[in-house]
Amino acid sequence: MTEIVVGVSTITALINSLQADTERGAALYLCYDAVSNRYLVHDIEIANEADVLSASEIEITFAPQFLTRITRRAREQKQHLALLHTHPKGATEFSLIDDATEFGLVEFIKKRIPDGDAFSMILCDGKLKARWFGTQESISVRQIGSIITFPATRNSEDENNERYDRQVRAFGEHGQRVLRNLSVVIVGLGGTGSVAVQQLAHLGVGTFILIDPDTVEETNLNRVVGTQPESVGKSKIDVASILIRTINPSAQVHIYADSVITESARRLMCSADCIFMCTDSHVSRAFLSEFAFQYLIPAFDIGVSITLRDNHVYAVTGRTQMLAPGLPCLLCSNALDARVIREELMTPEQRESDPYFNGGGGVNQPAVISINSTMVSLAVTMFLAAFTGTPVRARWQSYDALTGNVRVFATKPDPDCPICGANGVIAAGDSRHLSFLE
Repeated sequence: MTEIVVGVSTITALINSLQADTERGAALYLCYDAVSNRYLVHDIEIANEADVLSASEIEITFAPQFLTRITRRAREQKQHLALLHTHPKGATEFSLIDDATEFGLVEFIKKRIPDGDAFSMILCDGKLKARWFGTQESISVRQIGSIITFPATRNSEDENNERYDRQVRAFGEHGQRVLRNLSVVIVGLGGTGSVAVQQLAHLGVGTFILIDPDTVEETNLNRVVGTQPESVGKSKIDVASILIRTINPSAQVHIYADSVITESARRLMCSADCIFMCTDSHVSRAFLSEFAFQYLIPAFDIGVSITLRDNHVYAVTGRTQMLAPGLPCLLCSNALDARVIREELMTPEQRESDPYFNGGGGVNQPAVISINSTMVSLAVTMFLAAFTGTPVRARWQSYDALTGNVRVFATKPDPDCPICGANGVIAAGDSRHLSFLE
């Protein structure tokens, strides 16, 4: 299904810029992702006073120079174009005047951007509606932020309502249907990823994409859910697949036994609705954080740490954080360690010859299933809030197991951040090469 995907920060900018008693307009420039069949709203251009010939409560006429300028920019930048206007009187559907105006511009738009697609959009009461330009064919609009507005047209047959009765009582039949329609990527099927798989399968998520190159080792049996002694030597994704199908036989499972920083993994993730980041590699987390904003696919980062000093437990902490437009990325949250990223990118030979390498790599850190489960539970609850509308507000939490405290952090991005800031990578899609991806 074709969708237009827009970040909440872009919607906020449109709402703030286009407030008026008469219709106002803007051009939206979109990048197309062929894998997901999604058009990502990458940039906007607000029509100023000189760009409009006339405007009333029910009609707007753009000046020829505005239409010429925005179509030239779309053509030169090889982007697609949406022409947006507001309905200040509250009409939530395209009007007959809209139909007539578009009909008069169809040929002009086709000639100006022959290799691009064009759309018409209206903004009313903070909500967007879209259709192919000059037609009555609607296109779903997905809004990505701390709350994900899912396309209303994505339905499926309800199954086994009794099984999910207690959940439906919490977030309604619509929420349960959303879960069934979701495609969720889980990167890392170890101590946290396996718990995430278990919880999401019980919740009724319909499709899983599992990414992990590792096999189960003897030391994993204490915390990787779904493993048994005979699991040693088997791939973690196969163990997780069995766990999912045991819980929910109707779930679809796709597996990929390689690094997440590959072109094949990127393509798999582009087709998904969200990502659970259950990897402790800083390079992978930096890559996924960037990917989430560049392709407008929200992600949930999960991390756990048990620190020892003099052979005694000094700290037991965990963190989980949602990544989406309007929320900070891992870079401006200071959740990435540049030194560790550098070390992880080094070859064994480079580490051997590097006088600054601390030699800590490869040392197994403490790991306990109860701490992992605590953090995954917070992340999954956050996920439910984002997709089903459950009124849980936290999007960034840290846990101190020694005190029992769970702290909620502020969730505003750094406006100058090169990833999630105003000039960052949000919705850049394939127009920009992802860092770390060869």
